[in-house]
Amino acid sequence: MLMRRPAIAASFLLLMIAADGQAATPSPPAAIGSYCKPRERDALLVFKEGVTDDPAGLLASWRRGGGQLQDDCCQWRGVRCSNRTGHVVKLRLRNDHAGTALAGEIGQSLISLEHLRYLDLSMNNLAGSTGHVPEFLGSFRSLRYLNLSGIVFSGMVPPQLGNLSNLRYLDLSGIRLSGMVPFLYISDGSWLAHLSNLQYLNLDGVNLSTVLDWPHVLNMIPSLKIVSLSSCSLQSASQSLPQLNFKELEMLDLSNNDFNHPAESSWIWNLTSLKYLNLSSTSLYGDIPQALGNMLSLQVLDFSFDDHKDSMGMSVSKNGNMGTMKANLKNLCNLEVLDLDCMLTNLRNLYLHFNNMSGTITEKHFAHLTSLKSIYLCYNHLKIVMDPQWLPPFKLEKAYFASITMGPSFPRWLQSQVDIVALAMNDAGINDTFPDWFSTTFSKAKLLEFPGNQISGGLPTNMENMSLEKLYLKSNQIADLIPRMPRNLTILDLSNNSLSGPLPLNIGSPKLAELNLLSNRITGNVPQSICELQNLHGLDLSNNLLHGEFPQCSGMSMMSFFRLSNNSFSGNFPSFLQGWTELSFLDLSWNKFSGNLPTWIGNFSKLEILRLKHNMFSGNIPASITKLGNLSHLDLASNSISGPLPQYLANLTGMVPKQYYTNEHEERLSGCDYKSLVTMKGLELEYDEENVTVVTIDLSSNLLTGVIPEDITYLHRLINLNLSSNYLSGKIPYSIRDMQSLESLDLSKNMLYGEIPQSLSDLSSLSFLNLSYNNLMGRIPLGTQLGTLYDQNHHLYDGNDGLCGPPLPKSCYKSDASEQGHLMRSKQGFDIGPFSIGVAMGFMAGLWIVFYALLFMKTWRVAYFCLLDKVYDEVCVIAVFGWARLTGRTDARLLMSQVAWSSIDSDESYE
Repeated sequence: MLMRRPAIAASFLLLMIAADGQAATPSPPAAIGSYCKPRERDALLVFKEGVTDDPAGLLASWRRGGGQLQDDCCQWRGVRCSNRTGHVVKLRLRNDHAGTALAGEIGQSLISLEHLRYLDLSMNNLAGSTGHVPEFLGSFRSLRYLNLSGIVFSGMVPPQLGNLSNLRYLDLSGIRLSGMVPFLYISDGSWLAHLSNLQYLNLDGVNLSTVLDWPHVLNMIPSLKIVSLSSCSLQSASQSLPQLNFKELEMLDLSNNDFNHPAESSWIWNLTSLKYLNLSSTSLYGDIPQALGNMLSLQVLDFSFDDHKDSMGMSVSKNGNMGTMKANLKNLCNLEVLDLDCMLTNLRNLYLHFNNMSGTITEKHFAHLTSLKSIYLCYNHLKIVMDPQWLPPFKLEKAYFASITMGPSFPRWLQSQVDIVALAMNDAGINDTFPDWFSTTFSKAKLLEFPGNQISGGLPTNMENMSLEKLYLKSNQIADLIPRMPRNLTILDLSNNSLSGPLPLNIGSPKLAELNLLSNRITGNVPQSICELQNLHGLDLSNNLLHGEFPQCSGMSMMSFFRLSNNSFSGNFPSFLQGWTELSFLDLSWNKFSGNLPTWIGNFSKLEILRLKHNMFSGNIPASITKLGNLSHLDLASNSISGPLPQYLANLTGMVPKQYYTNEHEERLSGCDYKSLVTMKGLELEYDEENVTVVTIDLSSNLLTGVIPEDITYLHRLINLNLSSNYLSGKIPYSIRDMQSLESLDLSKNMLYGEIPQSLSDLSSLSFLNLSYNNLMGRIPLGTQLGTLYDQNHHLYDGNDGLCGPPLPKSCYKSDASEQGHLMRSKQGFDIGPFSIGVAMGFMAGLWIVFYALLFMKTWRVAYFCLLDKVYDEVCVIAVFGWARLTGRTDARLLMSQVAWSSIDSDESYE
């Protein structure tokens, strides 16, 4: 795909090698007789104790007690000693591979390495508990090389580093993402001026916003050759420098700073020694001064990603002529890379992408570019119109024309570009079939991109012998069958076309890593041969007409993206997925899968998106699903899943706030479409690749029972919660107020009861609410938020006959007694004390009336006790005969006579 800053990395690497010299070469063993000093060996061992993780075993050789060779720290990996004195002079522990970084802290024991001249701890996790750059590093008076790049430090860079007067190389650059405020900062840069021997300075990503005099500081270091201050929040480059002292400066990178002032006001144009100048994304505007013509050594000039004005000569004018450059460039004979509009015969690379250029380009503009090898014109408002018979004077290797109008036919002049390695013509207005010279002309191509056109017909049938590695043809009108593909192909994107027929039995590309056939008309079963693609990382067969069971491809263990949605696949949950532990995106929705969800679904530790909606899955939700700590998108809607919601939902840490920023799961497969549908706010919304990880839980239209667990409210990052159309009961948790990110909440069509919690009105982000068709009762909570939601959806309380009060027309004064009592207590300050006293006094008065009647009225007393005896006799008769039947006794008559006698005796006693 298109690189934003082409050639910069290569140029930077060459300059790095020149600055580093032999520093990156493997350390030879120390000469015989240069045995390391015990004090320095002990210091290194103490440093090792501060390293808590060493995945690659970088420090495995650092140990004592294994003989003279192992005790000699000069033989340890990453350590180099002086051949003459035996002192440690070099410590190189740079991490060059992802996942092998050292973790821990930079121990102060290193201060014992008094003769250290070279220290490289870059690309490790050695920020320690404080996260600060250690101040003691300023004590290495002999140090010439210090590289701490890639360590995520925070806080202020210690000014003690200004004591390193012999330093020639300083790299404190950090990893800074777009829009992120730098963690590391320098408030006063005056200490940099003390580094009088410094030749290389890299502070990329370090906040220098308060160092307003940064050009004056640099001007006090005449030895500087390379300076990189990209993404440093610099505010201006227009300071006045009457006299330039750093006349040996060869490379200057000020990209990604918001200067926002006229380019001609900068002192930069006086740096005639520069070979590399990067001013991309600096918001400079206006005219480029004629002093640019005096920069005779300039080889690379980058002005990309800026919205330049016409007077700057960056635009193509509407009359078809390239804009004028006020600066004189005729003397720039060494220029090889220029991100400006010019016509130089020695120009090899032309970068004009991501500007605001408009107009028409014809063959006249390329007439003198005989050395051109790379051209980047993409993402401008340009149209290329060439004479059909025009023969270019150049042989392009890389050409990026994305969003440049070049159609409607395939440009015939491309037929002569047989050296093409990379060609991008996205959204180029091509309405044609593939030309017959396509496969032969582009036989050397590694990358071809033609998405967003109207290319029709079939794919070329003779592609098998091409060198293609990446082919992007999405969103065209390509039809017919898929032919045999190039053997070295790793990415194939044919999504959103009109391909038909079955999948090929042998696609011919065993190295395929990404295969995207989304939204075509492919039919039949998936062939077993697809399991032979062992390198596959991403597979998208969604929105086709495929059916049957997917083959048992247990060997495809590298798969991270797997989508089969909107087909007619059947069978149980695919058992072969159990071995796909790298999965981060799994979508089986809108198929005919059935059976229970497996308990091992919780083993997908990297899973971020799980979509199983609109299938026929049944059984309970496995409790192991709460082990998916990276899950941020859970959609099991429209199945037959039953049982309660799982406990410990708070373990879904992908839905709770992070303590720190991480981009561990941000890498996306370029050939896979991460768009996803989410039932949210009562609609089916599509989220693109940037927002696909909208944090959502959708369990609607199932057979779920039980209550809404309290710990679901711990998912504070949750944006969408849809539990509608189930059989959930109980009350709405009061702690729902903690879900402050919630934008959409749908609990409709359940059996929830009780009152609507007042805390629901505290959800300030809530923009959709549906509580209809439950058994909710009581007064609707007051609050502006709920009132606004009702104005948007007048049906959100439908089907809850017990609800009353505004905004409903039903008044709470006309409700049942319990609601009347609630209303009296809440509105009129009802006091329970006097009421209780009145009830007690009434009860006592009634009781004394009964006692008085029995005590002083004989007829009442006799009638009352006769009634009691009669009831007693009947109960006794039933009990006696029942006991006789159970025990088989024959003396029940004797028992009855005893009962009768006791009854007579009792009657006489009342006289």
